[in-house]
Amino acid sequence: MKHFAYRFLAVSSAALLAFAAGAATRPRYGGTLRVEIPAKPPTFDAADSPDVAEAEAVRKVHALIYDRLVRLDPQGQPQPAIALSWEHDAQATKWRFKLRSDVKWQDGAPLTPEEVVTAIKGLAAGASVRLLGEELEVDAGGPSPGLLTTLATEASLTIRRAGESAGTLPIGTGPFRLTSWEPGGRAVLQANEDYWDGRPFVDSIEIQMGRASRDELLDLELGKADVVELDPVEAHRAQQEGKKVWTSAPVELLYLRFNPDRPAVQDRRVRMALADSIDRAAIQKVLLQNYGDVAGSIFPQWLSGYTFLFPTAMNLERARQLIAEIGAAPTLKVGYDPGDTLARQTAERVAVNARDAGVTLQVVPLPEGWRRMPEGVDLVIKRARIDGRNLVEAERQAAALLGQPVGGQSVPEQAYAAERQFVDSLAVIPLIHVPELLGISSRVMDWSATPWGAWHLEQVSLQGEKP
Repeated sequence: MKHFAYRFLAVSSAALLAFAAGAATRPRYGGTLRVEIPAKPPTFDAADSPDVAEAEAVRKVHALIYDRLVRLDPQGQPQPAIALSWEHDAQATKWRFKLRSDVKWQDGAPLTPEEVVTAIKGLAAGASVRLLGEELEVDAGGPSPGLLTTLATEASLTIRRAGESAGTLPIGTGPFRLTSWEPGGRAVLQANEDYWDGRPFVDSIEIQMGRASRDELLDLELGKADVVELDPVEAHRAQQEGKKVWTSAPVELLYLRFNPDRPAVQDRRVRMALADSIDRAAIQKVLLQNYGDVAGSIFPQWLSGYTFLFPTAMNLERARQLIAEIGAAPTLKVGYDPGDTLARQTAERVAVNARDAGVTLQVVPLPEGWRRMPEGVDLVIKRARIDGRNLVEAERQAAALLGQPVGGQSVPEQAYAAERQFVDSLAVIPLIHVPELLGISSRVMDWSATPWGAWHLEQVSLQGEKP
């Protein structure tokens, strides 16, 4: 099963190379890359935002500013970054990293080994980090074969300067320096002339936030934007009009979560009847315009390789039988984020399906910025980003976001058993695995991104700029 899990990455990588080859002309320096996104992150800390899109937008900006010890290539394999090379003992408990000596902060000061130690000291409970000469030693406190992936993906393990104070622009060692940040509005980044991996091709990046998908597509058509995040309807329209549309692997799970404190959903038969009534195939075909995949599981197929073992078909007959057993047809309130068009449309479609089974769903908007399950709501429709690159990371994400138990040791059989137990509990109902969709201007050359949605804007150049 593990081999199958990486097959998608290989195919996506081939498609990515073919996409880049379409713009196979000599890269050029100069110009401003104009990016538009619908998210409006209120802070520069992804952990402070309950909204999946807002948190992901902040992480993407972080990736432009900050480096890591290692990074992942499009196949999910660790590659050198601040660490030139590494080795570990037989149990993968103790690791040694040889650090680059030519790395500078974006204000010109050299990055010292001591600062690297400070940046990653919060690695994990029981782990220790110290310097041995010019090398960095990490004692993980136990066998950690997935340590490199953790170093490349864990949000807290970026190389950032200690003591950054609130209200000041952050400084990293990455390819771009943040020069302007307007929460929920606009961000501007300038190329780092002294970047250890070579100066980026574009001079700057401007990110406009809070743009509706329809407005983004119009700006792309009018030549006012170069990269835009699109909803499925606008992405489908763009493709029909012959525009470049990049699609990631399905990295977000759209799902229903029940409120365990509400008596109406404490009867398992109610939750099961609702799950059986949902026509996921119609949601994927109509609302997602055939993008993404129907979901009966938490992890997408490209990640686990066993998603097909979870049923997704509607079973309306069984749903009606379950409601008949209960006797009284329940009326439930389902809440959605008012800023998430797809969530609202999906909730409305689920309500239509539920009515056919004898369940009445009232679709209501949730308060802005909600974090906890609101009172008076029986269930909510939410998104969770599950893009862990491997099962170890995916299970950690599912545990943090959904409360799913961890199977352990990245063994597919154990991961499957833990996921099966969680899905069968009906605490949540998976609906759709959703990809990122980007419209790309024809002047963007050498677009580069990983299948799971990490953008490499330092590799992009703009057609028509000076050679």
